[in-house]
Amino acid sequence: MNAFLEFVKNHKFTVLFVLIGLVLSILFFTIGFWRTILLFVILALCFLIGYLLDQSGPEGIRDFFHKLFSKNK
Repeated sequence: MNAFLEFVKNHKFTVLFVLIGLVLSILFFTIGFWRTILLFVILALCFLIGYLLDQSGPEGIRDFFHKLFSKNK
């Protein structure tokens, strides 16, 4: 077990991206490409909203969308 943990510590990004690839492959083969893409879009939006709430509360969300949809001159 100690050797496995040492391997993971030395190759953390390789292990991480192999696991990400495995999850993506399973999702593509089970629910399909477009549903997987939709799932990741929804997850990204939820992450963004949660991040904004953690950083500055509801005002952060208002400021973000105000900056996003306001006309920059």
